[in-house]
Amino acid sequence: MKLIITVDTERDNEWKRPDSTSLENIKFLQRFQDLCQKYGFKPTYLLTYEVASDPQSVKILKAYQEKLQAEIGAHLHPWTSPPFEQERSWEDKVHRFPHELSDKELRDKMAVLTQTIIDNFGIRPKSFRAGRWGFDARVARELIRQNYIVDCSVTPKISWQKTKGDPQGQGGPDYRFFRAQPYFVSPQDINEVGHSALLEVPMTILFTGLFKKENNFLHNIILRWPESFVKKVVNRLFFRLKWLRIFPNSKPSDFKRIYKAAKKNSLPVLEFMIHSSELMPGGSPYAKDEEQVDKIYHNLEAMLAYFKKQGVKGTTLSEFYYDFK
Repeated sequence: MKLIITVDTERDNEWKRPDSTSLENIKFLQRFQDLCQKYGFKPTYLLTYEVASDPQSVKILKAYQEKLQAEIGAHLHPWTSPPFEQERSWEDKVHRFPHELSDKELRDKMAVLTQTIIDNFGIRPKSFRAGRWGFDARVARELIRQNYIVDCSVTPKISWQKTKGDPQGQGGPDYRFFRAQPYFVSPQDINEVGHSALLEVPMTILFTGLFKKENNFLHNIILRWPESFVKKVVNRLFFRLKWLRIFPNSKPSDFKRIYKAAKKNSLPVLEFMIHSSELMPGGSPYAKDEEQVDKIYHNLEAMLAYFKKQGVKGTTLSEFYYDFK
């Protein structure tokens, strides 16, 4: 089994929807990079435009890339990525999903983000994640057109339909019934296996309770239930849906449960994600002070140590693509 560590590398405290850009969190990445290397894992940093175009951030991240200690990929936040056809103040307020962009906006923003990474890092990015997980067949086709080979935007078992972007839009994607296994996507339907050159490596989100096996009919029942107190109780007792992420209530046993569920389902890869701003005190709602950052690192080290002990090997998104292919 492999482990892919993905980092949404973006400006400080994006949750507050700031009207100015601060990138102090990038200066805090060295501790994270050192910890990954200590256990033999290699992060994939997925860069937003503001990070990819900032000289100081480029200097820090390019050093990891040039030493082959990390991969550099792309992460599209439409509200910070030029060119802008809408008012910036409106973009900052609504935070549109990438799949809500017009064809021209999507193509132009992707082209500028990609070229910025090429110009500043000397490599063409091959890996991608959509901001706010906003991925659909149109985004997939644009990625293929712009020579990306791997996407990691799908969050199985999760629906974002009630999460608003464009006020005139339909909300985010519904990934509830998407597969957990990596697959080459169909450019017409991203929930179908196809023959395109684009590999989807879904975020690791698994049932870790009594019913671990994927495609269990009971999963379909609970995933269709509307959110309620009863659903939360049933999930806690029997299903225990968990992301491979670190939350304020995370504990080391969570990662063991996820690993065992992945093994039971013969998954070839685990995909972890974190925001770069979570690694700086005050950079996110998850890390308001140094104590909370230290707690994140405590969980992170416990996770990496456990995975290494189980024989899990590190890889990046594009490295996994070539192994999987």
